[in-house]
Amino acid sequence: MADVVRRTGGPQAQTWRGAAYAVRARSTATTWSDVSHAQEIDRSVVRGWFMRGTLQLVATEQAGPLLALLGAKLIKDSRRRYGELGLAGDLPDRAAEVIESHLLANGPTGRARLGAVLVEAGLIGEPTGQAVYACIRHAGLLGRVCYGPGHDAGETWVAVRDWFGEPLKLEGDAADLARRYLTAYGPATPQDFATWSGLPVPAARAAVKAVATTEVVVEGESLAAIGELPGCDDVRLLGEFDPYLLGYKDRRYALADEHRKHIHPGGGMLRPAVVEGGLVIGSWQHSNAKVELFDQAAEPAGLAAEIEDLARFVKPA
Repeated sequence: MADVVRRTGGPQAQTWRGAAYAVRARSTATTWSDVSHAQEIDRSVVRGWFMRGTLQLVATEQAGPLLALLGAKLIKDSRRRYGELGLAGDLPDRAAEVIESHLLANGPTGRARLGAVLVEAGLIGEPTGQAVYACIRHAGLLGRVCYGPGHDAGETWVAVRDWFGEPLKLEGDAADLARRYLTAYGPATPQDFATWSGLPVPAARAAVKAVATTEVVVEGESLAAIGELPGCDDVRLLGEFDPYLLGYKDRRYALADEHRKHIHPGGGMLRPAVVEGGLVIGSWQHSNAKVELFDQAAEPAGLAAEIEDLARFVKPA
């Protein structure tokens, strides 16, 4: 399971369901329980704030390098928001110390209790609200905290040193990240890599140039890649916030403009998508696996098998 996460560079985990379905779409026999087991028991994958400062599920050995490359910039970009939440100056750093100390002493802890701990320390005025989450996230960007057992309403956070038995090694290389990105998402542009990773465009451009081995020209646009590009003609049901649609600056080659609003309805949402041969041909619903094709008269071969596989994936062991 961890190898699937590793090969994709880390699916977005804004929702646990989205991350789990991203793994299913890129594997064959993996189950929902396997994904949870890898994060909670094997700890071969970690859920935290990485590319673009959003929640991702990444291979554990990649967490330190990602934070080394992205953490400081993400914190800098968050300072204005910190101020709006009453977290000016060194308060976020002090909050990270308090949160980590509590987690080291008490183990996995939910948001409500961490909010109370911050109030007791005199760092915030209320145990609820966005300031609590901002403090937890800041500790995560420093490499001190990550998600622990439980998901959704039952999610908890843990101290990295306790969860993994040692601190993360905050050493990263932009060229190595570009190599992994192009292997998973190529062909792509440096701007795509910058959008996906959160790196500044000049740094992204230099990293892509250093590692790309293949150039592909599509509609006059030069795209970089590494190695052969075998492609895939299969039908896949992608979950919400799937990286196939979030891993680029522009997805016009995969999602036609006339259907964009159907998949990107606004408000930061990204609906589950039906993909055939790399092209988005419709959407589907998590609640009942109901499929809505853009062309209802052209149901692709393999769709029924994909729907059946959804049931296999979520079936309890």
